[in-house]
Amino acid sequence: MEIPDKLLEFLDDVRQPAPPVRDPDEDLHLDSLSMLRLIAFFESDLGVTVEDDQLVVDNFVNLRAISRLLEGEGVRMA
Repeated sequence: MEIPDKLLEFLDDVRQPAPPVRDPDEDLHLDSLSMLRLIAFFESDLGVTVEDDQLVVDNFVNLRAISRLLEGEGVRMA
């Protein structure tokens, strides 16, 4: 499982004041606004487009789910 450092930094910032998450199975506790910011970050900073059918909460619940999403067929790299 590979999570870019850039993404970890972004998640740490979005989740403040919560402590950084490094356990791949720990719940990220993202609210809807944080999820929208994360999708925008994927597109603008990682060059990744997530398809509409992949925009479900289960794909953003923890680092492992995000990693599977980024490695899966439901995303396009720019």
